[in-house]
Amino acid sequence: MSVEKIRGKRLALVTIGQAPRVDITPDMMRGFEEDYDITEFGALDGMTKEEVAALAPADGEDRLVSRLVDGEEVICSHAAIEARLGELFARIDADKFDAILMLCSGKLTEASHTLPVFSPYETLNAEIAECRARGEVIGMISPLAEQIDKNKALFDNPSGARFSYVTPYGDGSFEAVGEELKDTDVIIMNCMGFDSEMAAKVEKSATVPTLTVRQIFMKHIERALSKDAAA
Repeated sequence: MSVEKIRGKRLALVTIGQAPRVDITPDMMRGFEEDYDITEFGALDGMTKEEVAALAPADGEDRLVSRLVDGEEVICSHAAIEARLGELFARIDADKFDAILMLCSGKLTEASHTLPVFSPYETLNAEIAECRARGEVIGMISPLAEQIDKNKALFDNPSGARFSYVTPYGDGSFEAVGEELKDTDVIIMNCMGFDSEMAAKVEKSATVPTLTVRQIFMKHIERALSKDAAA
């Protein structure tokens, strides 16, 4: 993740699904005292549902979950999304923006640009390191069962963590997932689609402090969007 301050107010927000992300962006930006010029981009923008369906992962292939503009959940091949992101980043004009904020907590190697790029993946890793340094047992929630192995790879010793899954884009039971993770010290909901209401349901059920990766990301972005940096 870039450690630079954001020296202007023109922000490009990039989702791996379709923009605008009405479920994320207003929540992210409402807490800031300054007004920012926001433009949203999506890796799947302009695609029909049939075209998106063609990006579905094969058996055993890494996958990413996101949201279409109509709110529908979509599951795509990680490699296909990376290819789409590479094309998208090439179209983001460095003269028109001051920074790029990613709206995905997965590890995205194609998310590189001459502009500063701020990634939830990096802030998530920093938070995990801080929790583990305190000796805390972390509960990690992903949208898909198939993503649990990838979440385990975030830990040097995954046996010291607990894992479960529930989609933020459907009718899953957050209370049931909270019950599964009662024997942890802190729970992290690892997808930008998880919001504070979902976290509250998990926390009430688990009686364990629960954070969304969105909250963790914005804690770091707020530092970068300081008044001095935005002036």
